[in-house]
Amino acid sequence: MEILKKYNAFVEVVLPLSLPKLYTYAIPEVLENEIQIGKRVEVQFGKQKLYAALVYAIHQQPPTEYIPKEILNVIDELPIVTPTQLKLWNWIANYYICTLGDVMQAALPAYFKLDSETFFVKNPNTEIDILQLPDDEYLIAEALNHQEELSLKDIISILQKKSISKSIRNLLSNKVIYVKETLQEKYTPKFETFVELHPQFSIEKNQLKQAFELVSNSLKQEAILLAFIDLYQQNKTITRKDLLKKSNAASRVLNAMLKKDIFLLEDKIVNRISDAEIDSISQYNLSSNQSKAKEEIRKYFSEKEVVLLHGITSSGKTLVYIDLIKEQIAQGKQVLFLLPEISLTVQLVQRLEKMLGKIAVYHSKFNNAERIEIWNDVLQNKVQVIVGARSSVFLPFQNLGLVVVDEEHDSSYKQQEPAPRYHARDTAIYLALQHQAKVVLGSATPSIESYANAQINKYGLVKLMSRFGDVHPPEIQFISLSEANKKKEIVTGISFLLRDEIQHTLQAKKQVILFQNRRGYAPYIACSDCNWIPQCKNCDVSLTYHKYTNDLRCHYCGSTQTLVTTCVACGSHHLQQKGIGTERIEEDLKIIFPTARIGRMDYDTVKTKHGHHKIIEAFEAGEYDILVGTQMVTKGLDFSNVSLVGVLNADALLAYPDFRAIERAYQLLMQVSGRAGRRDTRGKVLIQMGNVQHPLVDFVLNENYDEFFKVQWNERKQFHYPPFSRLIRLTVKHKEIKTCIEAATKVGDYLHTKYVGWIVGPNVPIIQKINNYYLRDLLIKIPRNFTELNKVKGEIQQAVNGLYQFQSFKQVRVIIDVDCY
Repeated sequence: MEILKKYNAFVEVVLPLSLPKLYTYAIPEVLENEIQIGKRVEVQFGKQKLYAALVYAIHQQPPTEYIPKEILNVIDELPIVTPTQLKLWNWIANYYICTLGDVMQAALPAYFKLDSETFFVKNPNTEIDILQLPDDEYLIAEALNHQEELSLKDIISILQKKSISKSIRNLLSNKVIYVKETLQEKYTPKFETFVELHPQFSIEKNQLKQAFELVSNSLKQEAILLAFIDLYQQNKTITRKDLLKKSNAASRVLNAMLKKDIFLLEDKIVNRISDAEIDSISQYNLSSNQSKAKEEIRKYFSEKEVVLLHGITSSGKTLVYIDLIKEQIAQGKQVLFLLPEISLTVQLVQRLEKMLGKIAVYHSKFNNAERIEIWNDVLQNKVQVIVGARSSVFLPFQNLGLVVVDEEHDSSYKQQEPAPRYHARDTAIYLALQHQAKVVLGSATPSIESYANAQINKYGLVKLMSRFGDVHPPEIQFISLSEANKKKEIVTGISFLLRDEIQHTLQAKKQVILFQNRRGYAPYIACSDCNWIPQCKNCDVSLTYHKYTNDLRCHYCGSTQTLVTTCVACGSHHLQQKGIGTERIEEDLKIIFPTARIGRMDYDTVKTKHGHHKIIEAFEAGEYDILVGTQMVTKGLDFSNVSLVGVLNADALLAYPDFRAIERAYQLLMQVSGRAGRRDTRGKVLIQMGNVQHPLVDFVLNENYDEFFKVQWNERKQFHYPPFSRLIRLTVKHKEIKTCIEAATKVGDYLHTKYVGWIVGPNVPIIQKINNYYLRDLLIKIPRNFTELNKVKGEIQQAVNGLYQFQSFKQVRVIIDVDCY
């Protein structure tokens, strides 16, 4: 080890790989003054691969098991990750039983995780003259004039240098090149449709006489033109949505004016870090109940780190949040506002912008450039309010004062795939603790775990049980599907009673939301003679029929098959569509209500560019009379003209064999009920259900959360489910069912000997094969009063590692999910 004597220091780095240990590299003397914890360094790992690794620790102790390689270069001038973030990463890795590399992959934007396989493309809009660039940067830019893309390997070959990170960093910073988006961009820039006068007209020059002549025969068109002039005096940029709202006109009227060349439409990107000034129109006064709730929260903050705000739908929780946020802004603090799904909260973001001014919106599905822009602004403390989904807990906060977790019960806060399988609500609480910040958890239907923490005085509890303003609670009515089927008073899943209510609502010029938690046209197809059902070749599930594409699809692995017309088992041509999906409901509604305008909001309609935003905007502008959708229609939406909400099959929410099925069904039904009549009129909610004697019905009708909590508390206590235990699920996966069963049995036998009575399984999951992998589950119920949680996690890791000592289990995968609920 004589060679190590020439090095004064070494670094432990986190590589963006799922490695059990940190890897140590030697620091060349020339780089000693540049090394800093939180900076990225260029390293070689394996025979040839290069990675951007993150410096985790600096010390003078060389590794004894191997000779360390040298760091090739220091990439960053300043640290991109803070010490507080690294503490959070370490907590996540330990608590959720994953590696720091897994956390790094989830936490950092792709721009920060360069490796040998990263590709770069030229920015076609660059304004920099590449002839003025330094030699190495010029060679890279010039090569991209002749090639569509370059990998890091290509660039190393061009420059004939091993260390190229500084040249790459400079080109990226100057926007000469971009990291290629290797996956299809899942989230696109935020667009707004703006309305402009045709160039032949001008308000400033008073050249509008001809425009008024063109609309002289239409009062509605004249109203739009007058509304445009009025809005123009306030703000020269006018959105299509604002114009239609101001003029109270339908989009077809505006379209007619476009054909007359009076207006032009243009889609423009709106910056996510809004520079909006605080809208004077949005100034407000808290009600006495809201003010009381706010003061109670502030009082709890003197003794508690976390406060649960239990406020019924329409109680105005958001205004309480905003008042608390304003106090933090005044103190120069940063605020994180967590939402379960940012893609469905366009309205809330716009509302926050009007009331708070400049905010940033962050989401894991933004493209690289957007994520880096916001990351750097948070790191440099340039932005105070950040609104985001679960990945925003990884941002480099400098001065965090408050975290708000809205809809804290929502299951979307739990990461499922890949690791780390963290819960953003719980991670946010730990993040706040590191910054000595406070946390507000808000919900109309809190999770049983959070409410239990409030009951045992771990969290503060504040209640807001009255609705804000003159909002009336909706009238909720259950419709028996059993009775409707007996009397033949149902067509395509819509009972006659619901049909008639829809008709009355449309006649009153109000809007309707219909909720069905199944997308596609028909959930499955079956032979009416032998009952054969087309199955996915990769998964243990039936295929769903999608009429729009006329194919059969698997909703688990994404595979598709052509529509079958003949039974492969018996040769019969009598194949029937079974069940009803959102696509079928949309089609049948067009027949039942031929003059109504029907919209659909599910995964199939929102996966296109700006899909969700366009549907929400169109429904809000009155372009649809009825909106049919899956769970998407229940989250974060507030439509003033909706007076009827219909749930087509509430039984489906209860059918899932999970201890939280009733809780989630209750939360979802209360949430979807809150969409009806939220402002000036009392809405109506019709819930179709086969078993109207189910205890859930009374809880929903009475809106009695406390009674619901007591029942759930007693049931969970009896069967040792959270909050009376901690759950860890192990899912064993292998392509051969025999190997999968043997591996799961081996892990189960080991854990059974260690923790008698705690282990359930191995069991066959509901779907025992997904994407060609067979599955077996083990559930570990750890008593809540057991304090040696880390010991149990260590035994789990030992059991999993023990598998890989056997050649036959080398290809087995074990997924560890802590708090798997």
